[in-house]
Amino acid sequence: FPLLLFTLGLLVATQFFSPVGGARAWIRLGPISIQPSEFAKVMVILVMAESFGDKKNPKLKFDQLAIHPFVVVAIIVFIVFIMQSDFGSAAIIALIALLTFMTYSNKILRKWQTVLFVLFVLGIVVMVLSTSTVFMNFLGNFTFIPEYMIDRFRVSANPFMDRHNAGAQIFNGLAAFVSGGLFGVGYNKGFLKFSFIYASESDSILAVIVEELGFVFGFMPIIIFYAIIIFQLMKYTFLVESEKDKTILIGTIAYIFVHFLFNVGGVTAFIPLTGVPLLFISAGGSSRLAIMLAIGLCQNVISRYKRSLVKL
Repeated sequence: FPLLLFTLGLLVATQFFSPVGGARAWIRLGPISIQPSEFAKVMVILVMAESFGDKKNPKLKFDQLAIHPFVVVAIIVFIVFIMQSDFGSAAIIALIALLTFMTYSNKILRKWQTVLFVLFVLGIVVMVLSTSTVFMNFLGNFTFIPEYMIDRFRVSANPFMDRHNAGAQIFNGLAAFVSGGLFGVGYNKGFLKFSFIYASESDSILAVIVEELGFVFGFMPIIIFYAIIIFQLMKYTFLVESEKDKTILIGTIAYIFVHFLFNVGGVTAFIPLTGVPLLFISAGGSSRLAIMLAIGLCQNVISRYKRSLVKL
């Protein structure tokens, strides 16, 4: 609870600092900048684990189990999406909570798991259709959505529409993919990163990697790297017995996978650009520290499981 209050305090504190790129998502203290929404992703995993894990008392009702975590997640998503104007982080936090919630075996949760699964499928359909003309016209009716967010949908639908302004990041990122081809132009020989690719060290770092190292030596090793981590975490979700431990493992898997999907999907114009980093690789102390905290929690779960085997 103290950690939760501290996290909420940091999320609100961003409102006292100037926005960057239309979003108030950072706390700036001289040369140091902190992005609290990154740590909120880990906190949501812990909230879900504490609220739902290992609670199978048949006398408990759904509201007794769900009100606290759902309210906490809703508050965090509201602060990040509405107050900070950070759609990408808000969507990731909501998806982490949703995917962890879907894994509990408690019969009390079964009906709501079905409802949320249907909403999840509808969300995927909306994401696929988000670059259509009909969706663009529909989105234009919501005047409270910042114009720069709507531009991201327009640019994703047609990266060539405004390649010198709103679409420059995606267009030049795609150009880097084409330039790199299978084997790349050579390490440190890419030129688009110097002036054409915005956020080349963070959001668009994949484009730089592929331009220099190509699909074979750049993109494929990253896929393998992520696959190894997710496989190891998934393996232990079937071995540990505690649902709290499973939640930490599954939540971290969701955290890594959704970040990867949003980053790669945004850079390649498959989905609108969300501005989320490529974990473990992109520059950014907050995202790096947050994901390492999550990995550390998973390592704690795995270590305790192995020690239990030794005792047996």
